Amino acid sequence: MSQISLDDIRLFVSVVQAGSLSAASDLTGVPASRLSRRLTQLENSLGTQLINRGKKGVSLNELGEHFFAHAQNMLEQADAAIQSIQNGLNKPSGLLRISAPVDVAHRYVIPYLNDYLTEYPDVMIDINLSQQKVNMIQDGIDIAIRVGSIENDNVVAKRWLDMQFGIFATQSYLDTYGVPTNPNDLYDHRIIAQTLSLPWQFQKDDQLIKINPHPFIGCNDFTAVDPLIAQGLGIGKMTFESSRHHPQLVRVLTDWEMGSKTISMLYYKNRGGIPAVRSFIDWYVDLFN
Repeated sequence: MSQISLDDIRLFVSVVQAGSLSAASDLTGVPASRLSRRLTQLENSLGTQLINRGKKGVSLNELGEHFFAHAQNMLEQADAAIQSIQNGLNKPSGLLRISAPVDVAHRYVIPYLNDYLTEYPDVMIDINLSQQKVNMIQDGIDIAIRVGSIENDNVVAKRWLDMQFGIFATQSYLDTYGVPTNPNDLYDHRIIAQTLSLPWQFQKDDQLIKINPHPFIGCNDFTAVDPLIAQGLGIGKMTFESSRHHPQLVRVLTDWEMGSKTISMLYYKNRGGIPAVRSFIDWYVDLFN
């Protein structure tokens, strides 16, 4: 018995289901003459006739009926196997390696991770928390979360969040130490700062002032700085979004702008089609937009 083509078996089933070569040709787009040749090739490979051809169409002989039943089942199994692979390729799964600044991860990633993983339970997460930029290729990072401008032309940067900043303090602190009216007044205050954010830059109309105060309390994590300001221990820079979680805070120097920072999700172009990468980026971007 020579090698039998799965395509020939599929055409055989199509002809039997259609009832004639002409009807099968209309359904499959394969010329009737070619269908006839392929059926003959299949029968020759099997060493027996399966179909009786007549003016009124086709009919199966006894061996043909047995073969047709098994062929239908085999094609269903083959289609199911192909579909399972396609589903696996489209379903987010596997290990997803993420690099993120400590404060960004604690504020914007980790609090919502349970919801993401509930929706995509086959994804596993490995988060590298660091204020320093990592080498995505060397460290095997799928998604790198970055604050500020992106200078790597080899990656795709998906804009995620825009953080606006201001200077905040509690009313009790301001009652004790006074309200600054100019950025330079901050040199006389107890500064609580994320040290990597220094110096601070302020702008009002055409005026630009940059200050670099020595912190009363310094930290490399905004998520630690914010509650210290909220406790009244000092005055410092905070995002507008974070300040809303602390209603006791008062924004000062409101006529001075501190600008904003963009948070982006970076990935290499050849990783963007991976379901786990795509699902994480799309899910988190939708969450905050």
